[in-house]
Amino acid sequence: MLCNCPAAASLTAIPCTDCPEQFGQIQKVAFQRLRGSDGKLNHWTGSTSSDSAILTLAGWQAKMAAVDSSKVVLSPYIYAPTQEGGAARTFGGGNESLGGIEEIIGAEPTTFTAQLRSEPQTTIAILKELICEAKVGNLGIYLFDEYGRIECLVKDTVQTEGADAVPTAYPIPIRGFFVGDKIHGNLESPDSNAIQWAFPPNYSDNLKILVPADFNPLSDLCAVEDSDSND
Repeated sequence: MLCNCPAAASLTAIPCTDCPEQFGQIQKVAFQRLRGSDGKLNHWTGSTSSDSAILTLAGWQAKMAAVDSSKVVLSPYIYAPTQEGGAARTFGGGNESLGGIEEIIGAEPTTFTAQLRSEPQTTIAILKELICEAKVGNLGIYLFDEYGRIECLVKDTVQTEGADAVPTAYPIPIRGFFVGDKIHGNLESPDSNAIQWAFPPNYSDNLKILVPADFNPLSDLCAVEDSDSND
């Protein structure tokens, strides 16, 4: 738990909610390193007319075609997504704490599990390479829901003269990324591979839902083949 001390002069006002927020079923994700080779955080900036804007098809095509640490790679469709956790971590109880009331000392990570179905194992082998990226704390994701909306971290916006303000967006950090070996199906179920990761505590504090300007990431993004630079 992180508490600001000294406390502010008054409690922060909680705005009235006049529009509920709901993200749909997660159907695909995109992966990106959190930091580039220069140690700076990967992010998206610019107006909707810029190739670097997260809301544009051109922006995503440029990131997917990149040959440096800013490259973005797209997952296959994800099935049976389940998210759990985020509960309080506690200490005490009984004689250990005042009145036997447990103390809140933090939050548990939020785990995400799903299945990849009927995917070629060559694709699975490439996904497994991301396990090492997560192990060193340098892997993040963008989430795409059933409506083609994008969920990511937004900490500020950039206002370009003559254009709408566009978010400066970042990937969501993940840890514990894992892709399992093939599980053979049967007459009633397809072959599958398990996929999972964990979001760190407080991961959603700056989470935003963005609506693409001119594309649907579920249908309009396609992997760009890497060039045979080693030939």
